Amino acid sequence: MSTKQIMDFSPVLLILILLCGAAHALEDNRCWWKATLCEIKDPATGSLVCFFANQAVSGGMEKQQLSNKVDPIIKSLEDQPVDTKNINYFGFPYGLRIDLGCDNKLDAMTAMKTGLFTGLTPLVILTIGQPVHPTIIKPQNLDITMTAAPLQDGGLCENELCNFGWYVPFPILNGSVVYRIQIISNGLGMGVVDKSYSINVNGLITTQGEENPNSGFGTMGYQFKEMLSLSHPSRPIWPTSKHAPVMIIPGIPGSKAVIFTASEFKNSILIEMGIKSCWVGSYSCPQETFDGKIQEAIIMENTVIIRQNQLLHRFLGNYSILPLKAKSSGAWEEVMRTVCVRKMVPIPTVHGGKEFFYVLGGGINYGSVYRADIEDGDITFSELQDSKGRSVCRFMSEHFKTPIKLCIIRSVSQRGDKKQSDIVVAKFMYSTYDWTYFVMIHDKDFHVRGRLPTFIPEDRGDSFIVADNLKPQSDRFVIINGIEYNPYSRIIYFWGSTLLCSLDEGQTFLFVRGFDVEESSIQFIKYFRFSYHGEFFFVTTLEQVWWGQEGMDRVAPLRPSLGWSTFQSLQMLKGQDISYRMQMSLLTVFWDANKNLQEVVYIEQENRVVKREIPVAEISSYSVFTLAPPQILVYRSHNTFKFPSICPFHWEQLEDLPQPEQYTRIQQYVARPPLIAAPLGLQTVASLATYQGLVHHLLKLHTEYVQDIGDPAQTPIARLWKGKEKFQDYYFYVASNGLSSSGFNIEMDVFSAITAHPDITFPDEIYLDLRGSYTFSIYTSAGVPSDVTREMIKNIWLSAEVSDNDAIHVQVTREELFNRAAVLHKVRISDIGAFPGQALAGEGLMPFTMRLKMSNSDIKCFQQTNLGIESQGVQRMTVYIGCPSGKRLAFDISKTVAECTRLNKRYFDCPNPSVVPCFYYEDLFYPFFLIQDMVLGDSGPFLGSYTLKVVGGGPYSRDNIRYYTQEEILLFNSINYGAMQSLIWTYQEQTQPANRTKEGFTVLTRTQNNIRWICQKNSPCGDLVAQGLMAPDYYFIIEVSNKGVDLSTYCDYALRFEIHVHGFPLAPSRALSFFLISLATICALIFCYIAFHCCGPVFKTMGKAAYEAARQQYEVQRGSDISMNMDDRLHYY
Repeated sequence: MSTKQIMDFSPVLLILILLCGAAHALEDNRCWWKATLCEIKDPATGSLVCFFANQAVSGGMEKQQLSNKVDPIIKSLEDQPVDTKNINYFGFPYGLRIDLGCDNKLDAMTAMKTGLFTGLTPLVILTIGQPVHPTIIKPQNLDITMTAAPLQDGGLCENELCNFGWYVPFPILNGSVVYRIQIISNGLGMGVVDKSYSINVNGLITTQGEENPNSGFGTMGYQFKEMLSLSHPSRPIWPTSKHAPVMIIPGIPGSKAVIFTASEFKNSILIEMGIKSCWVGSYSCPQETFDGKIQEAIIMENTVIIRQNQLLHRFLGNYSILPLKAKSSGAWEEVMRTVCVRKMVPIPTVHGGKEFFYVLGGGINYGSVYRADIEDGDITFSELQDSKGRSVCRFMSEHFKTPIKLCIIRSVSQRGDKKQSDIVVAKFMYSTYDWTYFVMIHDKDFHVRGRLPTFIPEDRGDSFIVADNLKPQSDRFVIINGIEYNPYSRIIYFWGSTLLCSLDEGQTFLFVRGFDVEESSIQFIKYFRFSYHGEFFFVTTLEQVWWGQEGMDRVAPLRPSLGWSTFQSLQMLKGQDISYRMQMSLLTVFWDANKNLQEVVYIEQENRVVKREIPVAEISSYSVFTLAPPQILVYRSHNTFKFPSICPFHWEQLEDLPQPEQYTRIQQYVARPPLIAAPLGLQTVASLATYQGLVHHLLKLHTEYVQDIGDPAQTPIARLWKGKEKFQDYYFYVASNGLSSSGFNIEMDVFSAITAHPDITFPDEIYLDLRGSYTFSIYTSAGVPSDVTREMIKNIWLSAEVSDNDAIHVQVTREELFNRAAVLHKVRISDIGAFPGQALAGEGLMPFTMRLKMSNSDIKCFQQTNLGIESQGVQRMTVYIGCPSGKRLAFDISKTVAECTRLNKRYFDCPNPSVVPCFYYEDLFYPFFLIQDMVLGDSGPFLGSYTLKVVGGGPYSRDNIRYYTQEEILLFNSINYGAMQSLIWTYQEQTQPANRTKEGFTVLTRTQNNIRWICQKNSPCGDLVAQGLMAPDYYFIIEVSNKGVDLSTYCDYALRFEIHVHGFPLAPSRALSFFLISLATICALIFCYIAFHCCGPVFKTMGKAAYEAARQQYEVQRGSDISMNMDDRLHYY
């Protein structure tokens, strides 16, 4: 900024300083919420170790194992509404301590005690992010609002109320490593400024204790002043948006150290990377200069990739809460050893459950591009080639048949479509001063999209400057250093010596105005980043920070600028942040989790790294205010002046916003600590342990809410108090009379799911199913009715822009309210059916952007709110079309049993009932299904079409169940194979025949669901043998799917459940054989009976005669034997 600009600006600056000083005098006692992460050593004794902001730690959670030490505490609560017999309770490794931070004129602890006496209580809203690759159908994207519990600090205390802090448990869920907290007040007591913090899981290096199991990652213990200098340039950070738990600033000259944080630089430390190898260059991979610094670092959900010279190194963190396929690293691992690496290109967004980045080859690999795919810790590298095996440069050389002196790959990006296509920008040099930039799309082959302009045109002061390759308008060359593609808005930005954009993926190009092309010879854009919420920034080689909006025709400088000078002067006047008074150097600029622009600076005087917000709206408002000439008003008694507003309206507000959960798909819970009977309400160690145990159990039930057989009453909240609801009056009586043996009481009503919000805000993201819509209104006031003309009202218009007109439609209805001097716009955002096919819940969603803009309001309209100065006139939203997460199909057992009983006029349950639903074979089976919205906790009837298939089963016992092959499924369920006599069931036609798919599967609906069990002879249930006296029975595994047959939704509802069918008749052949055997047996018995009664006397007489003859013969024989014996004796003597 020039000296003349500062002199012209000084009167306005003086006015702002005086106004701010008067306002600041009213805020001498300003306080805000502070959060400190505390490790819970022993919940039974209340042993905590808190890591405050001045400690050299990462600021993240490094322990991931749950503790069972809260289990005996909760199980001792016999007079509380908890299950003390069937559930094991666990606690979290960390908690949060909440304190007040106040200006110097008010003691923080005094303010905390005053707040406690006046009812002030902090509420902590914890947002748990969705993982890159969800492994369960239940969405992890949820918020839980926890009321903080006051706990007195340990140690001796002579006063009635000693120092204390508010505490809440810090839940962690399997699959989530990114967490965001917002601390707000409960509305009682003094006013406190809300604060937000990021506290993520750090699985890379231990910084919170003496032990360091991950010492292979690096070594800590260095001071910032040992490695940082005010002369060091800034550098970009490359985390995966919304999913990276840590951030790393590389590029410290002459050192292998990086700046490391797991809390968005609330805490940060220096770590020297534990890399042992060092590249010295070779003939195939030459090295111009040697530097041991870490040139680049890409941070993903579980992996860090760094480049040192021409080598890539990888480190996989120790994240036990993530479903990793690979084992965590003990040391840095070198990857792509055979490739000479020139540069890495990050991809900040996630596509299809994977993370990506690109590697540009150098040396012998110059002109080659490699893509890295990371899924659950596994990394795969592949070179971008066409179907003929040609690289980009070889393809272009053969395509244009033009000799190319040099081919340089400038940058690559990911398209984000289902084909995972790539966008490549290559520079083809024909001579030293003759080159062309081409944009290509790569899927399986390369496709040339367009050619970038060669020269930068003159800024004529109108809208976008359309690129024209035919007419060179200046002698300044277009030099491209990189590209950024937003897969949501479908806009590509090309940056380097200028800034261009393309709305059609590289076919046509527009120059963005504002960036001083006169200085393009001395400064270039060094790095560029999207917020993925309609904004972007870039930093130049002169360390200037610029800002812009997608779709806007110009960019604006943030620093240096007139607005920045005003803002910096006001900060120094307030004295709240002394870093603005000191010399500093810019380390990096980034978007935080709340889409606020932040800068990280090094303060050499204090030897610390500080994160500071760059308030874009406030700085822009100061810039607009300083450039608007004042109007001098002459009166008879005096003269005065005023600053006219250049905004076309006075203020705006959003109205008629629907409840957010249905559209944002964020589950919201509320939890409060146990009720303490003590007068001051201070909690005990046991009550806090109980608090975190119940919060963990609630979230555990949340993740387990995926039963196949649906019951609308079995929500996580209902299951939390299962079996205790009927005793709720007794627990209330115990709590009301202070009769609890533990000194505190658990209230069943304080754990709930939020379904209605009194204060609804405009969402950043919504999800729409087939033909779904989102409606709201924008009320815009033109000012005081007496001062507003009709012409002013007619100039208020709202325009809508979408990234793809073939996917979503925005309808805006305008209504002029002349008596109120306002305009009411009713907006309806609708899906128009462009999603291809059907998908599982939350998978394959297609994002699009929608922007609503008041006419002539770009960087002109601002409003003072309790959160500061905010911009007006622009509303942005990302719209996802597809099957929203958290929806599933469930078997409605209650409705099915009721309808089967009503229509069959009977219901025969199994002789030995079990948890598996049971039905009688001879009765018609009428299945009904529910659509369960696990976010809203609601259930409704499924009204679409579906196919039903028996995919498994087994006789007599669940242990005999087996799953059928695909061929067997066709034989047992498809009408096309009816001649094989293998069908298990058939549709019982009553009023009209059912539709069928081409495979022969019957299409059923809610009104056409009459199923008859037939079990033909070649089916698995066609020839069952009875065991004992009971009729045969069979267990079926049934699969229901609406894919391809239901045109009412994008959701592919797939469900498998088990039923038990009893009372099977015998097969005809087996029944006939049983009949013949039985008949033969009966005939034989009758014959024997008749023969016995008719021939009995004859047989009896014959028997007696035979007996007498045998007896006489025996006597004769015996007499003969005696006579012979006597003769022998006489002869002996």
